[in-house]
Amino acid sequence: MSEVKPDQVEALFHGFTHPRRKPLSDAEQGLLDQAEAHDIVHEGLHLSAWLWGKQHPVERRVLLMHGWESRAAHWGGFVPALLAADFQVCAFDGPAHGDSDGQQADVISFGRAAASVAQYFGPLHATIGHSAGSPATLYAFSQGIKVNASVHISGPSSLVRMLGNLERGMLPAELRQAFRQRFEAYLGQPASAMDIESLQHGLRHRALIVHDREDAEVPYSEAVALQQAWPQAELVSVEGLGHRRILKDPDVIARTIAFLAN
Repeated sequence: MSEVKPDQVEALFHGFTHPRRKPLSDAEQGLLDQAEAHDIVHEGLHLSAWLWGKQHPVERRVLLMHGWESRAAHWGGFVPALLAADFQVCAFDGPAHGDSDGQQADVISFGRAAASVAQYFGPLHATIGHSAGSPATLYAFSQGIKVNASVHISGPSSLVRMLGNLERGMLPAELRQAFRQRFEAYLGQPASAMDIESLQHGLRHRALIVHDREDAEVPYSEAVALQQAWPQAELVSVEGLGHRRILKDPDVIARTIAFLAN
C-alpha cells in the first residue's frame, strides 16, 4: 500500500482553486473582435468583458456566464443565434479565467463577479449559465440581481455534493475532512452557502434547465434537484451531448432562444 501523504490535500486544493487558462482559437478571437470590449474592475481585479449587438433593445440584454476553465469566447454557438433573434449579448471572463486578472477562483468568486458584471451592464432580461456558471448566476440572483428568465445548462445545484464527489474520487477517507476544512477556510464560509437551499430566495423568475442524462462531469441528478426546488423551472433532458458539446448543439440553442423570447 502506498503511503498517504497530507500534502495530497494541498495538491487537490490547489488544483480545485487554480484554473488552467484555455488559449483562444482563431474563430474564438474572431467572435470577440465583433464585440465592444469592456474592462470591469471587480474586487481589485480587471475583468475582461464584451458586448455584442449594442444596437439591439436593452430590454433584451442577456448575460452569458461560462464554466470552470472556460471563457466568454466559448459561447460561439450561442452569440450569433441570440443576435439573430434581436437579443443584446454580454459576457465576461471570470476571475482567473481567459483574459481576466486573478490566480485563484471558486464558484462563490464566480457568483460575486457575475453580480458585479450584471450591475455594470445594467438591467438584464436573462442570464444563461453553463456548468459552474449556472450556480454563479444563482448566487447573483440571491444578491439581488433580477431577471425575467434564466437558463441553466449542465450546472450543479450543490457545492456540498460536488465536493463530496471530488473527495471520494481523489482522496483516501482519512484526508477528506482535512480537505473540506481547508477549502471552507479559503471560502470563508461553509460550502452549503452555495447549495440551492441557501440560494432559493433568489429564484423568483421562470427558468429553463438543460442537462445530459449521461453527463460525466456534473450528474443529471443535480438538474433534477434544481428543478424540484424551483417551481417556475422546466427541465429538459438531452442525450449524447455530454458536458461541453451541449453548448454547440443547434437544438439546445434553438430551445434556449425560444424560451427567452416567449
